[in-house]
Amino acid sequence: MTTEELAAWWRAFSDGECRGYSALYEQISATVAGTDSVLNRLLTLPSHAQQPNMLLAAVHDLVLRGGAPVLAERYRGRSADDVGRTFVDLVMEVWDELVPVLEVRRTQTNEIGRVAFLAPAFAALAPQDPPTVVDVGTSAGLTLTLDHCLIDYGALGRLGPPKSPVHVACQVLHGDPPIRPTRVAKRIGLDRRPLDVTDPDDARWLLACTWPDTGRLDRTRAAVALAASVPMALRAGDAVADIPAILDEIEGPVIVTTTWALAYLSEERRRQFSEVLATASRGRSVSWISGEGVGVVDALPFVEPPDVEGATASVLGSIRYEGGHAESAQVLAHVHPHGHWLWWYDD
Repeated sequence: MTTEELAAWWRAFSDGECRGYSALYEQISATVAGTDSVLNRLLTLPSHAQQPNMLLAAVHDLVLRGGAPVLAERYRGRSADDVGRTFVDLVMEVWDELVPVLEVRRTQTNEIGRVAFLAPAFAALAPQDPPTVVDVGTSAGLTLTLDHCLIDYGALGRLGPPKSPVHVACQVLHGDPPIRPTRVAKRIGLDRRPLDVTDPDDARWLLACTWPDTGRLDRTRAAVALAASVPMALRAGDAVADIPAILDEIEGPVIVTTTWALAYLSEERRRQFSEVLATASRGRSVSWISGEGVGVVDALPFVEPPDVEGATASVLGSIRYEGGHAESAQVLAHVHPHGHWLWWYDD
């Protein structure tokens, strides 16, 4: 990747992902896009560390550790300084401290707001018996707690325990999604490096991956505490190589979920992932719920995304495998990547 290509990536991130949603990161990302000194340093790192979310999270982690008090004031909305320039100046100053974080960590948000669209997707599948849920790219398994969260769909109703510490609000912009309780038999998460919510550094990294000016930090803290209380098995492994063994050990219905995880795989490995699920369906039904960017799951039909201001719409899809092949593939909805809104497609 060239400096110009990396700059274009940061500009696209600023305009397409941040504008209308995070003014803080929109300004920072636009400034980074125009600062060759930062871009050139990023190009010396592994490819995963060059994506905008990684540098933003590494600096936010530093802020949360108390290492950048001037920037912390801006992150809390208490300063009107040029946050973009403050950010890039800090990056150049503390670069050697950021490098180990950028090299070792991965973007592992597992945003809890995504339960707002996972819940109706589960209801649409309507398994007769409670399924085992296998979340691939699970990070710390936050979304595996979906049936323990209070999800508010406004006039359409609520799901989950009224006294849940995690309250997620989702605006339904179109359609009539099924609002029914989710039942889960067993929860398994698979990740290359699962995060331990009881480890202070891992818990802080989850917060660092949360955009600071979007009102989600306190909710993420509550989600981390909730995940620590819900029984689940988190496994370290590869999304393609290690999922067959997990699926083989499961009896009864299984739902595999991916939320903004498949995009990190090559096209070939995405194809292999689908083939693994198809193979596992030779003895029973396997369902896959995906929340990914447009075009990432190529088995899903293309549906024109709605024109909604803010972050680019993502695709909520459902694929059911039977007898070794995909029996059905359906776009259920377009969604905000953090679950703020849902555009549901009725049958």
